[in-house]
Formats: sequence, structure tokens, C-alpha cells
Amino acid sequence: MYRLISSIFLFLFITSFSLQTNAETSWITKKDSKKKIVKETKNETNNWIKKKEVKENKKKLKEKIKESKSWITKKSKKKLKDIKDNLKKHKDIEVLPKAEFYFAAVVKSDDGEDTYIYGYVNSDKKSSTFNFNNRSYYSKSDGIAYFENKKNRCEVDSQIGSIGSQMMGEVVLQCKENLKMIGGFRQSGEIGKGDGVTSKGEVVEFEFYTTKNKAIAKLDKYKDSSKRLRSPMIAGTTDMDLKPTGKYYALLIGNSKYVNWASLKSPVNDVTEIKNVLENQYNFEKVIPIINGTRKDIFDGIKKLSEITTDKDYVLIYYSGHGDIKSTQSYWIPIDGGLKYDPTEWINIRDIEVYLENEISAHHLAVMVDSCYFAVASKGTSKIDNKNKAMAYNKLLNRRARIILSSGSNEPVEDSVNKHSKFGFSFIQSLKNNNKTIRLYEITENIFIDHAGSRQQPYHAKVMSWGHGGGDFIFIKK
Repeated sequence: MYRLISSIFLFLFITSFSLQTNAETSWITKKDSKKKIVKETKNETNNWIKKKEVKENKKKLKEKIKESKSWITKKSKKKLKDIKDNLKKHKDIEVLPKAEFYFAAVVKSDDGEDTYIYGYVNSDKKSSTFNFNNRSYYSKSDGIAYFENKKNRCEVDSQIGSIGSQMMGEVVLQCKENLKMIGGFRQSGEIGKGDGVTSKGEVVEFEFYTTKNKAIAKLDKYKDSSKRLRSPMIAGTTDMDLKPTGKYYALLIGNSKYVNWASLKSPVNDVTEIKNVLENQYNFEKVIPIINGTRKDIFDGIKKLSEITTDKDYVLIYYSGHGDIKSTQSYWIPIDGGLKYDPTEWINIRDIEVYLENEISAHHLAVMVDSCYFAVASKGTSKIDNKNKAMAYNKLLNRRARIILSSGSNEPVEDSVNKHSKFGFSFIQSLKNNNKTIRLYEITENIFIDHAGSRQQPYHAKVMSWGHGGGDFIFIKK
């Protein structure tokens, strides 16, 4: 029975939300008055966007709180007394009572003062049950959450159910000081993950574990990860006279809305934002977006790319969506792909490689993949340390490059920590924070650092079998 109940609440209460803030700093002299005006206008725009996001988050929470009233059942007098007693006094994470699940969380704040939360959850054995993978589960649970800074405590309620091949549900935190949080969650392997918002419009990230020690370790990682994400990122190199041999092109594939698989939050958001950055800030001749693409859509996009590129051009291919593995083969999952393996529905990475090796003429080819279970055989490393960076970068531009950068290898990867995945957000920030030019190698370092506190390990490879010649993909701002 414990195993049964444990499985259920692994998904039970998870809310993976990480509010990523675009921290922009500048030093402006009094003499450079024009630059100051431009910078102030940019900051005003960013503030307006942030206020809009907060407003939307508050609206979303209000709607979800209203919906939750239909499934949060009235508790017994004994249960209410237990909750009241547990909310009276703060409990350190080390002394939490024995429970089925423990969780750690971080509330991201614009001012850099993140708030850390932890707690425990038990199933409501009076709630209805449902079957999933030949097992029975309780549909509801409750628990208590504590703020590490001892400023607040919360009552926790959640409900779960099965949708296709996924265990999914909702969770609500009703805290003191009129603070509320709500979000959706799903099971990811042996960890429960989800995302949600607070009544202040902030984003929260949660993870659930079956042991207290793992929750404590995760809380420590949240703290370390928050520091890393807020640290200055590599800003590229300025004042370079670079001479690309051809034009820049990009094919961006973002699959969020699936027919048979669980829908994802970040892919379409990531691809849309990357498209905007490449078109508005970089010298890309053409950006081809494929939003929620079928198998045919994706191959049509690759074919279109092969028709417009030459062997002098620089080509970026970015895929974000579901991925899976069958035997030793990795696959991208189109939005109409079935849950079970079917070679006519899933896209074998080897088929993509055929196009990359034989159909797409490009001087530089960079493939970035944000999906589960992605790997290729070739690996390699190189790093340039040259005093004359302009000469070194021109050499990198002139030499052929075939590079892959993915959010993980043969493992599950996270979907969304806010509106973007951690992989996508780090890439976007690297492009935005770049002053003039930035190498894919530098972007890779940023992504590796930002994943330091994550269980997934990004993967970087130079593919010799595709004709890698020692170059590197370089993004050049307008």
C-alpha cells in the first residue's frame, strides 16, 4: 500500500516554476546623453513587459483558485484541527514529520530576493481512487508548506488523475498573509514536477521526493542555481571586423500542442522568442519557424532550408519538443506522433542526419535540440586562446563547422520553469546579453553553468562524420 500511495504523490505536488529575470546593467557617462536616453527607454519597455506578465499571472491564479473550489472538499473537524496546529509554529525541514512525500520550492522574485519553501504531503484516504498502469491511486491529498525565512506557512491541497500516458493534476497553496499559489504538475520519472504562480504574480518551482534528504538536497540546489542564474553571463566580444563567407539562415521547430502526448509549455514560447531575437538583433537572412509541426511539416521545413542555402552559408536548426528512444535510436516526436513507436510517425534522428550530411549545403551547421533522449556518436572538444581574437574568430568563420548542442543526452529533460525551458532561456539570454559577437562555444558554457543544479546534463559534440573542420558557429549582431 505504501508503494501505491508513494507513486501517487510523487506527482502530487509539483510545481516547477522558475522566474527568469532579464537583469540588464549599464554604466553611462554624463557626456553620452543619447545612449542614456536609449537605455532608459529600453528599461521602461522591459518594466512594462514585466508588469504585463505579472498581471497575466494574477489573472490566471484568480481563475484557477475559482476552479479549485469545485474539487477541494470540506475537511473533518479533526483534520482542520491538525492543520491549524501545524500552521501555528514554524518547523525546520530537518524536523518535518514522517510523510509520504516531501517537497522543496523556490519563489522567484524580480528584486533577486528569492523565497524558499518546503513541506510534506499525505494522501487523503477518504478521496476517490482511479487506476493507472494497473494500479489504484487516491485522487486527492493535503499537507503543509513552510517558508524557510519563517515569514509564512501554507495549507496544501492537490488532486491528480491520468491523461493518456501521463499522471497530471493541480495543486493549491493557501498561505497566511492572504498569499495563494496554484499550479499544474505531472510526473517525470521518479520526480514530481510542475509550474504555477502566486497571487503576487511571481512564479514558483516545486519538486517532490519520497525522502526528506532528497528534498533537503534539492532546496540547497535551488539556492545555488538561483545564484548562478543571476550571475553575469558571458557577453561575447566587441569591436570585431568579421567577414562571413555567406548568409545566415535558421529553421526553428517548436512543438507544444500534441495530439497523443502530454502538451508542453516551453517549446513554442522558446522558438517564438528565439525567432524575434534572431530577426531583430542578428544578421539572419531568413528564419523559418515551424510551430506545432507534423512529421510532414518538419521535413518540408528541412527541404525548404536545403533549397535556399549554399555551401557558403551559416545554418542553425533548433528543435524543441518531445523526444524518445527505441533500442539505440533517438527520435523527435511530431505533434501527431503516436504514443507507441511507429517509424512512419516518429522522426528518426538518423533520417535528419541524412539531410544534414547530404542535402543541406552549409559552411557552418549548428543543431540545437531541447528534448528528451537525444544523442549522436561523435564527440570532441576544442578551445581557442588567441591574443588576436579578430583573427581567431575569422579563422573559425572560415573553417567548416558541424556542431550539436542539446539540453540532455539519453535522459529525460525538464519542460518549463516559467514560460521558457532552462535550456531555451539560457540560449535566449546569451543572445540578448551579447554585445557584438558570441560563439556557440561560449553559449554552451553559459548553458552548462545554468544547468549546474539540475539533474539533466547538456550535451555538446563536434560531428566529424558530417565534415566538421575546426570552425565554430558565431552569432553576429546587426
